Amino acid sequence: MAKIVVTGATGTIGNAVCRHLLEQGDEPVALTRDTAAAVSRLPPGVQAHAWRQPLTEPAPAAVLDGAQAVIHLLGEPISQRWTPAVKQRIRDSRVRSTRMLVQAISELPDDRRPKVLVSQSATGYYGDRGAEELDERATPGEDFLAGVVREWEEEAARAEPYCRVALMRTGVVLSASGGALAKMLPFFRAGIGGPVAGGHQYVPWVHIDDVAGAMLHCMEDGAATGPVNLTAPEPVDNAHFSRALGRALHRPALLPVPAPALKLLYGEMSVIVTTGQRAVPKRLAELGFRFAHPQIAPALEEVLTQR
Repeated sequence: MAKIVVTGATGTIGNAVCRHLLEQGDEPVALTRDTAAAVSRLPPGVQAHAWRQPLTEPAPAAVLDGAQAVIHLLGEPISQRWTPAVKQRIRDSRVRSTRMLVQAISELPDDRRPKVLVSQSATGYYGDRGAEELDERATPGEDFLAGVVREWEEEAARAEPYCRVALMRTGVVLSASGGALAKMLPFFRAGIGGPVAGGHQYVPWVHIDDVAGAMLHCMEDGAATGPVNLTAPEPVDNAHFSRALGRALHRPALLPVPAPALKLLYGEMSVIVTTGQRAVPKRLAELGFRFAHPQIAPALEEVLTQR
């Protein structure tokens, strides 16, 4: 039984990661601001320890001491209207918390440090690239999210003198319990969903079970270093995604959603649905990871049966 420290454990991805760790016999330990709330939201068997100020205080050394790995998932939700204050929180929650985590790892004795840091990242690293196929060698974009992800990864990479580092550039996660899909479902169930902003932008989707599975695969595989695209092997454009979701719900998905309407509703944050990345998981293929849900239609069907 290996001790695995997880930050951001109460989020959609963190919860799934903890469940997978328990299923394979490991000992997940959550670092959280609110231990009581975390215990109520996490699966039975997950320990919770306080890290009350992750932006200004190093992670608690006593919790990291002797851990086999750290899976770092902490971050302010992206899907909210981007005021200047929200944008600062989005950046700081990722960049500064990672800096504090790496500082704590660096201060542990050599024989007590975790062997690997699996650090959350995002396909937003690439910016808006149209239909260009993007593997991990692609250059970064220049928009707000690309800048945040670039800084986020740079902070995580500072742990490389102390442990192996894998940077998981995760796409749009399909989950029954939260995330982008949960926000889309009410519109599609009402029959008013459809292609967004023309539907030509790619959706780098991935099923939640594959997110957790790939993170654990990279935790265990010593060859997993540097950036890893965590997206399904068959990315689809927004129009295809919308049709597949409509069919899974037995609802029409024909009503187009114009980009100006989204800009009016969500402001600058609308770029996360009006643009996209055709990211492909080249490194995961090289590492021998097998996706449980490689195709969009059955992946959506499976997720929707969980609701």
